[in-house]
Amino acid sequence: MKSKRSIIHYSVFATLIGLAPTLAYSAMRVGNHSRSYAAAYQQVNAMRNQTATTPGTNVATQQPLVVTPSTDVENNLPVRVADSDLAQQIANGNNDSVAFNQLEQCSMIYPNGEFVWASPTLGAGVGGADTCAAVVELRGYQTGADGSDVVLARATLAAGDTIRCNISEFPEATMNVSAVESFMFPADAAPTMDDVIAQMNQEQKQNAGIKIAAGALIGGLGGNMAGANDVGSDSLLGTDKNKIQGTVIGALSGAALMAGNAYAGKVAGDTILSTGVNAAAGSVIGNMSGTGDSVLRIEDCRITENGVERETTCLWGALVASSPLDLSGAQTAFYNIENGDTYVCDKDMKNCKSEQLVSIELEAYPNINIEEIDEYFENVRSDASKQYHMETENGVNVIKPGAGNGIYAKISAAGTIDRQIPAMIEMRDKAFGMNQSDWRQWKRNNSNAIPIYGRSGNGTSYTLPESTNADIQNFYPMLVDAADGSLIDFGNKARLKSTLVGGAVGGALGGLSGYQGAQMDVQNRWVTAVREYEDSLQKVYCATGNRYLSSYNDMVFIPAMTSVTSE
Repeated sequence: MKSKRSIIHYSVFATLIGLAPTLAYSAMRVGNHSRSYAAAYQQVNAMRNQTATTPGTNVATQQPLVVTPSTDVENNLPVRVADSDLAQQIANGNNDSVAFNQLEQCSMIYPNGEFVWASPTLGAGVGGADTCAAVVELRGYQTGADGSDVVLARATLAAGDTIRCNISEFPEATMNVSAVESFMFPADAAPTMDDVIAQMNQEQKQNAGIKIAAGALIGGLGGNMAGANDVGSDSLLGTDKNKIQGTVIGALSGAALMAGNAYAGKVAGDTILSTGVNAAAGSVIGNMSGTGDSVLRIEDCRITENGVERETTCLWGALVASSPLDLSGAQTAFYNIENGDTYVCDKDMKNCKSEQLVSIELEAYPNINIEEIDEYFENVRSDASKQYHMETENGVNVIKPGAGNGIYAKISAAGTIDRQIPAMIEMRDKAFGMNQSDWRQWKRNNSNAIPIYGRSGNGTSYTLPESTNADIQNFYPMLVDAADGSLIDFGNKARLKSTLVGGAVGGALGGLSGYQGAQMDVQNRWVTAVREYEDSLQKVYCATGNRYLSSYNDMVFIPAMTSVTSE
């Protein structure tokens, strides 16, 4: 009957197989990477060469470990006989069932082993008739207080029989109880990859609450910083409406990210965390380096109609009152089709100065307002005679025919600004913002009946005076360029595409990196665990006398008796 006693198996990965120690550890600790493995292997090799160590001595002495004699000195028999009466009968030559030569053959199986003629307590012959049996000891290498080998269990195995060198093969009655209960045995099998993953998954869940709280805190802080300020506020942190929304979203996202990392397991958790962190980093990089078309400035606003105030979104801009620019001969004007800059020059196209013009018409597009022209300006780009460029001569700007550093088109009519009145039009924004083309299309689709409101600094409407020419043709929208704002500005919609692209690329690369890194961690942990398991097997061995039999978990084989008088 196998032992039901609680036995501790030692290994750094004992937990992988659910055998966590609850009793005191012995002097041996597998997994102590500072110790040398050489002694263990020297001892194994020495015993395989039929040598072992005396308790308290080192390998070099090569003294017999077991002091119990293999022979029956009193009766002058080759091996001990458990039955004392039978021993005397054999010694006197009076027993027919067991002959002296059988004992002699038994002793010659392993001359440096310990044998006894008795009923086996191990293997298939347990409890059977007396026979030639080897005294098999399960020993812990150098685990005694003085560095000696400790005998953990001692039992007999019949010649010709086999067992596995494992504590579970030894009956409880054969065990050294005090040694066994404080000893950490190797696991019964090497840890598998699944064992390692299960253990690392469990480790991933440790302190999950703290991780989630930290993720929420950091995410909330980042969300507050990224949230848009209310009009007139430029603080990094604040309690503005959009900042509070950003705080909540950031905190929930951070908490969800850390919860996914903690509870999804090692590989999936590391992938989730790396994806999220790198997506955030990619978004920041994309936002910082964002480029793109300018978009209309559409902001939150409050409009009052019939005494009732409501919150909505409005396109911010200005109503412009202008006077016609005299281009009859004393002046010339040019429009840069690349960036929209306008210059007014003298009649010789010299002394050109930057000036903001409105209601622009180009010679290449007679009687058409520039806002109705396709932004590519194909007529100008395809006809070299309509192209001009700017140079600097003697410190003044000069316009000359032909393309050069930028393409300029000649203006046939324009107006100079006399007055600008802050105004706004109720309008909904698009996901990625509306550009100039969208504005032109919107104007075509909407009549002058669209109300234009006066705008205060914080986006509150007021009724414009009747004298104001509140015509949509005189309304010029404000734009947001990618270069506007601080170094990091998630509220800048002109950077939105770059922000999203950066986040997508960062997340994809981060996810791949996190997955590969987690797989490598698992592989490295598994290799380490297997190495430590295999090394731990050398710390426990089976022997008979000073004859090495096997390492832990290997098979112990005792040959059958034979008439051969040598090994």
